[in-house]
Amino acid sequence: MSPVFDSFDDDLDDVAERCASADAVVRRVAMMELAEAVGPEAKVLLLKGLGDPDATVRAAAARALDEHDGADVVEGLVRSLEDADEAVRRTAADTLAEKKEPTCGPLLIERAEHADPFVQASALRALRELVLPDALSAALKALQSSAPEVRREGLGVIGYLKAEEALPALIATAGDPDPTVRRATMAALVFLRHGGPGVSTLIAGLSDDNWQVREEAAVSCAKIRLPEATPPLITAMDDPVWQVRIKAANALGRIKASAAVEVLGRALTSEVSNLRKESAAALGEIADPRGLAALEASSNDPDPDVRKLIQWAIGRCQGRP
Repeated sequence: MSPVFDSFDDDLDDVAERCASADAVVRRVAMMELAEAVGPEAKVLLLKGLGDPDATVRAAAARALDEHDGADVVEGLVRSLEDADEAVRRTAADTLAEKKEPTCGPLLIERAEHADPFVQASALRALRELVLPDALSAALKALQSSAPEVRREGLGVIGYLKAEEALPALIATAGDPDPTVRRATMAALVFLRHGGPGVSTLIAGLSDDNWQVREEAAVSCAKIRLPEATPPLITAMDDPVWQVRIKAANALGRIKASAAVEVLGRALTSEVSNLRKESAAALGEIADPRGLAALEASSNDPDPDVRKLIQWAIGRCQGRP
């Protein structure tokens, strides 16, 4: 039996002929092959495929357009966000999120206020990495949506923009009933300044009921290198969820929190190798001689990556670069 893809070197005319086949399976395979083609002719065929009567063909076209660029591609994918088939809509949204076409900003901003929450969220997701100041208004409006996915994607846009004028709205969303929105809030607070407004909101996230919110709060504290977060991060080293403990250890290292030497030293005996690894790295970043005893006691760790970091950390604590 011959493979589905006999060759990616088929003449484009042959592929175009199969795109017009009465058999939807043949058309779908043709769309998949076009993902490997270059040039405007292939793109035209894929854009036409977005209007195919068969949903599987439309989804294949939307997926294949990941390899093609241009305003016309973004416009076609945006239209597909309103497709009758859910799989097509989701595929178009995923592909659209990979596009970075600033010229299509106005089109995406318009859809960011669409009546359909799915279209709204998808447009905001695509806007996020474009970092367009004009998108801030739509993102702030999104925070008032009844759909958590829209609020979450709006926060993503604000986080990329690092818009200080949005801080009051961000502080408000920290109390959102949906944990995915609270988590997105913690991620969006990465532009905070030491001692500034919003710091207490981020620190409060370290004790949220949801562990993923706590984890994200620790990640943001690490990115900001927020010294005010040192005491709650030390407390987080005893969090019941190991993923949170790992991020807390990383944050304490980045902050160079000498007050955390003892708790990080205890973490070197954890059953979780990644926690031992992060704790050793943090002790090396802090470079406090008080960490030497715990590091030396763990120098025969069964994990070679942990042992390597422990040796590096020992050197740092001894004053070696």
